[in-house]
Amino acid sequence: QLGIKLVRRTDEPGVFVLDLLEGGLAAQDGRLCSNDRLLGINGHDLRHGTPELAAQIIQASGERVHLVICRPSKQLPPLPSASTVRETGCHASTHPHPHHPPPAPVATQHQSPATTQHHSRPGTHRDLSQCVTCQEKQISVKKEPHESLGMTVAGGRGSKSGELPIFVTSVQPHGCLSRDGRIKRGDVLLSINGLDLTSLSHSEAVATLKASAAGCSVLLRALEVQTIEEQAQAAEETPPAPPPHSDYDASWSPSWVMWLGLPSYLHSCHEIVLRRSNLGSWGFSIVGGYEESHANQPFFIKTIVLGTPAYYDGRLKCGDMIVAVNGLSTSGMSHSALVPMLKEQRNKVALTVVSWPGSLV
Repeated sequence: QLGIKLVRRTDEPGVFVLDLLEGGLAAQDGRLCSNDRLLGINGHDLRHGTPELAAQIIQASGERVHLVICRPSKQLPPLPSASTVRETGCHASTHPHPHHPPPAPVATQHQSPATTQHHSRPGTHRDLSQCVTCQEKQISVKKEPHESLGMTVAGGRGSKSGELPIFVTSVQPHGCLSRDGRIKRGDVLLSINGLDLTSLSHSEAVATLKASAAGCSVLLRALEVQTIEEQAQAAEETPPAPPPHSDYDASWSPSWVMWLGLPSYLHSCHEIVLRRSNLGSWGFSIVGGYEESHANQPFFIKTIVLGTPAYYDGRLKCGDMIVAVNGLSTSGMSHSALVPMLKEQRNKVALTVVSWPGSLV
């Protein structure tokens, strides 16, 4: 796997990089960035494509993937030297691939010129469960009567992005939470004044937060979720500079890896039943499971194959986490045990999965 999480946006067509998985091939290569737009993959025009189509092209690409990207105005990172290219097994060029000409880049005022990248694909995967820490905190905040909390939130059950808990997208400057300093962007809100928020829709949660904030104090229970990289930055002696005003934006979203650190009671599972009329493939491959060298890892959908039951059903996505098969928990199960079990199912199989936003490639 390349270790890239792809998403679509509501305000712009195309496929965008949401996140790079730490330790993945793309992160090690260092040239792809969050918010990059994929214009083409292996000569396929993706200017109006979907993450699912991008995943299918990458899965069928064999050992080499040719990407054409477009990036917001900040400068592209430098291309590696020839020696670095040989060591990493990757190649980059600012010229089109001779056998796979990419689509012409879409020129806009705020985008840099397109660049092309090649990635070779390894067969190994990384233990993602050790990349995130999660700590619960309870905070009492005093405020002026009818003063707003001064934060924006996203998520909620049944939201367009999926079955997500309520999380903080921004803490507004000069508000009571900003003055207190303990609620941060990315925190998952569990309750306010004893009222549970974890099972509410977005509109229900917003109404509850507003109604509970009418008094002179509020009691918030939240989860602070951090990646290992964020923890390392926080541990440095020099505190980071405060984010610019543009960072206080309700469109902010956590990295895909952050969702993996949430406790299981916040996972919203749903069941997908696949059916087949013959004994062919179910149409998906998996990574993960218990291994001596990696301990217990979740199972993830790695690939979905065109023309198969999983493909035609349409609900299963690359990156979905499998938590049970036919009601049997996959926790602690080895990869070598789950694969034969899936193959042994004849006409139907029931997968209990947790989906987070985006497609993993």
